[in-house]
Amino acid sequence: MIQLIKDFWRGFVGGPEFKLSITHKFNLKDEQLSVTLPDSNVAAASSTVDVHFPHSSKSWFEQNKKVYEQHEFVRLITENWMYVPTISITPSSEYGMLSCQLRIKQTDKINVLDKQALAVFVIKAYNDFHNGLNGKNTKIRQEITEQSSKKATPWTPEKLQEEIDGWIENRGKPLIPAAQMIKFNQNDWIFYQEVRSNRLSRYDYYCLPLSENSFLEVKFNYRVDRSDKFKKWEKHALASQELIMESISLAPIPLDQDNLLVDNTAKD
Repeated sequence: MIQLIKDFWRGFVGGPEFKLSITHKFNLKDEQLSVTLPDSNVAAASSTVDVHFPHSSKSWFEQNKKVYEQHEFVRLITENWMYVPTISITPSSEYGMLSCQLRIKQTDKINVLDKQALAVFVIKAYNDFHNGLNGKNTKIRQEITEQSSKKATPWTPEKLQEEIDGWIENRGKPLIPAAQMIKFNQNDWIFYQEVRSNRLSRYDYYCLPLSENSFLEVKFNYRVDRSDKFKKWEKHALASQELIMESISLAPIPLDQDNLLVDNTAKD
């Protein structure tokens, strides 16, 4: 009864529940990465995941990487948490979902150990991709320019640019805020967001150098299904995000675990 009253007061059910957490451990060469994640409340088949990640190996990375837009990465683990109404009336009444994914990235374009260079790199990678040959912004520019050329009186260069900027802001990939440095658990992380002014859904990223060519990235995905309910669960999601980040640590691999395989489970 007390829990039901609490749920009605805060206006939602779900989200990360830290009473049901698991500490996952991964071997990153000579260091052990630990992270505490609440168990997912999204039904999904569990699968055993690797715990050994030679993060600086280029051949390993090329063999195992996934590619999505400008992101090339090897996934360590993913967890998802739904936020739903206290009483669900219809199957499509979800408020939204928070996801957390840990992954390894590589680049030979900078010295990743230089955190200022890393902060510039992650923003530049976003801009270069979406404004590149096959980028979404490039396609928008081409489409709007073509529309203008078919008009009896084509737009002036100023009007054309205004139209392009408006479409990119509403449908494309507009400029995102500069990356900044944030400290968690004695580590300085590079933090940035892929966010738009006309959409509540967003991605939050935290990056931590591991070597000259590799870094750990923690991605939080805020999927907002009902914008009118986002305020109900946003504060809880942000607090959960900070707790997860505070739980992350890197330390030398214990001698008794140096060659030990540890089973972890993850939801795909």
